[in-house]
Amino acid sequence: MAPMCSRYTVGPEPKAVGARFAAAPAPGLKPRFNLAPSQEAPVLFAAPERRMALLKWGLLPAWAKGPQAKPQINARAETLLDKPFFREAFRWRRALIPADGWYEWPKKGADKSPRYFSLGTGELFAFAGLWEPGSFAMITVEANPVVARFHDRMPAVLARNDEAQWLDPKTPIDRLQELLRPYPSELLAVRGVSPRIGASAVDEPTLRDPVENAQGDLFW
Repeated sequence: MAPMCSRYTVGPEPKAVGARFAAAPAPGLKPRFNLAPSQEAPVLFAAPERRMALLKWGLLPAWAKGPQAKPQINARAETLLDKPFFREAFRWRRALIPADGWYEWPKKGADKSPRYFSLGTGELFAFAGLWEPGSFAMITVEANPVVARFHDRMPAVLARNDEAQWLDPKTPIDRLQELLRPYPSELLAVRGVSPRIGASAVDEPTLRDPVENAQGDLFW
């Protein structure tokens, strides 16, 4: 089983991703259906104008050196100001991470089928993220009731109207923290998918095709 929030997708063509986020597509951008840690993925940040680039998933500050300096793919929303690893990035280097869904594995039990989560509309959205030169991390929050059936954490999905505030360097810290909340259950869809997503080298659209599982799935 992969760690939490460690696989996601950006399936649309580059032009569609650029149009959705009002930025030129990053050079080399292509549809991805099984993005995994240490791989490059599109990230948007204000520098000072909105820009998209491909960065490696696994944030590592420039000052982090030595064998204990391990890239971090996730950052807990509740401790961003407490952890030196993320503190400065939270204040000054926030990012939008384009996606159209993510995968989770169930908790321990008989049901082993991974699940694919997306917006009920199927459209692109953005995870809240942090960046350092060349790398990024995804912020996680407490799971909403739907995701909690499978994991106690979920990626911080930003409401579309909040994306500009998240990138804006003038947004107060208190307001930024308010933006990091569980996405409403009723706006998500979930389905069982193939366990082939466990192999990071497999990257094809059919990974998101629904498969039957012992308990069944509903759309919320």
